Amino acid sequence: MTVLLAALAAVVYGMAVAVQHREAAAIDPLRSLRPSLLFGLMVRPLWLLGLVGDIGGFALQTAALTVGSLVVVQPILTLSLVVSLLLGAQLDGRVLRRWEWGAVAGTLAGLAVFLVVARPTTHSDAIATTRHLLSTLGVVAVVAMGALAVGRTTTGARRGMCFAIAAACAEAVMAVLAKSFGDRLGRGVWSTFAGWQPYAVAACGVLTLVLVQSAYQVGEATATLPVLTVTEPIVAIALGAVLFGERVDLSGVRAPIVLASIAVMIGGLATIASRSAPARR
Repeated sequence: MTVLLAALAAVVYGMAVAVQHREAAAIDPLRSLRPSLLFGLMVRPLWLLGLVGDIGGFALQTAALTVGSLVVVQPILTLSLVVSLLLGAQLDGRVLRRWEWGAVAGTLAGLAVFLVVARPTTHSDAIATTRHLLSTLGVVAVVAMGALAVGRTTTGARRGMCFAIAAACAEAVMAVLAKSFGDRLGRGVWSTFAGWQPYAVAACGVLTLVLVQSAYQVGEATATLPVLTVTEPIVAIALGAVLFGERVDLSGVRAPIVLASIAVMIGGLATIASRSAPARR
């Protein structure tokens, strides 16, 4: 069930990414990290359609994390980039080349080998105390703010990569909050909304939306998208290990196989990202 829900979330997220990339690329880069960026996007029907996809994808992601673990769900969500490539090709009216299909196959193969050989924790609970959770997420927030600070002082690909790192950190934090929120739902609606989790999800959701869209519309998506796609699951898996005790099996011969599968997957994603990037209009 976890794999199915995560795969469905990846499909929905991928459809949203394909649309939102194209819309965000048309916005003035000077609006990055400002509320006016969202106001400019909200008048675009296609971007709003992508936003609906984001909400649907998040609901499916939360459901997957409720019954599963970050170390399983987040790598599967990287398949959203594959969906984005396929849909983007349709929107552009072009046929994928052999090497692009090869990148898709490599990504899928790398993910499959990782899930089978690494034997990641299939289920975990939000066992971390509130203090531990907030202090750990605070460290990630500091990293994100540092990346933003550097990004604001530079331009071009470096700016896009810095914004992507910040956006990836925000998405990883959202995944942790989604898991905490989903686990709390089992206690009942009243208990859920009496806690801080749903409000943290809402606030972080808006912030994440601004950061991701800012990364999209910098205009250097060939640099931004690979960084965003690869960094987010790495940070999320690290948070899963620290906060929820999630693990992968790297004993014996498994270690080099797992590392090789991750390398193949990252290579495939980077290749796909270079073809998924929309041109600035």
